[in-house]
Amino acid sequence: MTRDDIFAAVPDANGWRKMPNGNGVTLGDGVKLGNGVTLGNGVTLGDRVKLGNYVTLGNDMTLGDHVTLGDHVTLGNGVTLGDCVTLGNGVTLGDCVKLGDHVTLGNGVTLGDRVKLGNCVKLGDRVKLGNGVT
Repeated sequence: MTRDDIFAAVPDANGWRKMPNGNGVTLGDGVKLGNGVTLGNGVTLGDRVKLGNYVTLGNDMTLGDHVTLGDHVTLGNGVTLGDCVTLGNGVTLGDCVKLGDHVTLGNGVTLGDRVKLGNCVKLGDRVKLGNGVT
């Protein structure tokens, strides 16, 4: 798959049209993208990453290998996810969030800007952490 194969489908007066995604997108092997995925500029996806439907990724971010994002996930700019990270449906991460390896976030979790979580962290559903939590 190349960057030219990646686009967002947006509604218009005549149905749906293709809208290109960001520049400088790098995809690893075996990446799977759901419907309506939007990728910002400078996004790097590791091997075997799976993005659910209507996922939005900001600019300049890196997702490690074996990352799985549920539906309706939104990640801000400058986010870094380690290997084997799983984010449930409706998760929102602010700018410059860093998650270590083997992190699992339940459905509806919200993390503010500059939150840093180490390896092997698990948060249940609907947890909210403010800006700068480490």
